[in-house]
Amino acid sequence: MISAQDITFSYASRQADERPKAVLTDCSLNLGPSQALAVMGPTGAGKSTLSYVLAGLAPRHTGGTLLGSVAIAGHDLRDGPPAIGSVGVLFQDAATQLFNTTVEDEVAWGLEAMGLAPHEIGQRVEVSLAHFELTAVRQRAPWALSGGQQKRLALAALWTMRPGVLILDEPLGGLDPEGCAEVLAAVDTLREAGTTLLIMTLQPEMARQAGALALLADGHLSSAMPVTAWLEQEVALAESGLLLPTRLWPDLSPRVAVDHRDPAIEVQGLRFRYPGGTEVLHGIDLTIPRGQFVALVGRNGAGKSTLVRHLNGLLRPSSGAVSVMGRPLAGRAAGTVAGHVGFLFQRPEQQLFSATVRDEIAYGPARLGLSDVAARVDNVLARFGLENVADVPPALLGYGAQRTVTLAVLAALATPIVVLDEPTVGLDGRGLGQLLAWVAELREQGVTIVLVTHDLGLAARADRVITLDNGAITSDDTPAEAHGGSA
Repeated sequence: MISAQDITFSYASRQADERPKAVLTDCSLNLGPSQALAVMGPTGAGKSTLSYVLAGLAPRHTGGTLLGSVAIAGHDLRDGPPAIGSVGVLFQDAATQLFNTTVEDEVAWGLEAMGLAPHEIGQRVEVSLAHFELTAVRQRAPWALSGGQQKRLALAALWTMRPGVLILDEPLGGLDPEGCAEVLAAVDTLREAGTTLLIMTLQPEMARQAGALALLADGHLSSAMPVTAWLEQEVALAESGLLLPTRLWPDLSPRVAVDHRDPAIEVQGLRFRYPGGTEVLHGIDLTIPRGQFVALVGRNGAGKSTLVRHLNGLLRPSSGAVSVMGRPLAGRAAGTVAGHVGFLFQRPEQQLFSATVRDEIAYGPARLGLSDVAARVDNVLARFGLENVADVPPALLGYGAQRTVTLAVLAALATPIVVLDEPTVGLDGRGLGQLLAWVAELREQGVTIVLVTHDLGLAARADRVITLDNGAITSDDTPAEAHGGSA
């Protein structure tokens, strides 16, 4: 079903006098019907590029140069793209492949492109919506869904087409435990139906589902081996930067005593509904003292991202009030709040817009009128190892590098409050280590941290764990009290 021989691929150079660097070098793999293979590799190893090549998207739609041969179900991709519905691809950022106006239309679109009869389209759509628990949001716009719901929607749209080959790029990223279980169950269903699966992942549990594993490093793909043989090599995987065992995590315990009489954030009676939609938040009351590390957990669609976007003025309450550092946000422009609240978006490209990495980091401090902008920029470029890409457009960087840039942007602002929305999604061991080291520094400085996460291990390192469900706070405990709860 997938036959790739001696693939070497390079994207076009950014500059005319620059020689293209190969992203993939002499990669080969062969998968038959019902076979599954997981490909693990650190950020920037070329996993997404390999997905694009095997799906016939690269170089046809990306540009670049491809050497070697690729065939899907016996069709040589050099002769033309694969047949509609023969191969499906889940992008690492699922939102980029959603374009219809409703969830229902998104699931139906591929079936319509395949020319199926209307009654069969209707039946398949109903089954797919139910299977991925999307029936209740079938009339919502895909861009109004949470990140996890978008991932489930993209999977539903692919699953319903019953492709012979399915390529999944980080399928568990951003999903709650229930969503992960749904994806793992869907993978089982697809394999039983004869689908060939190629899974690009950083998640050991996803690799175990495949049974066989190959490592991609520096553009070279290893031979496949039983997944248990690879994952037993914890030390080697850690040294390669692929994984970061919890025993190697830095100490995230508080360094500065928290004064509960001195609130950094106060939320009173917060209710919110998106225009034309139902109410998402239902009377949230919340006080976070200065210096506290709070983990906000809950299933996809619970309202976590909606809540934290009120903390820096990106969203305004339908009713209720939000105060930051003793000042109400009502009537204040979001830009004026940026000096108090640093915000890391769930998708890093949502907050990157400048011509170079250096300009990106300098933008916030300059807008706030800080006097030491150049020094701040130089310091964080060095702190996060970004000197070699300082003059590169952030949009051209890979996901992991973009995430590093967003951390540097926040570090340059040095705000007393930092809000992190799903910061670990898509990070390899090195990226996770970099994030945790920075969080440890924030703890030493007494910075107030609000973390949205599905990572129960990381949530357990916080001072306080707040669970949100259906737009309301259902529990507010210390990590020890919250142990065993659902995230």
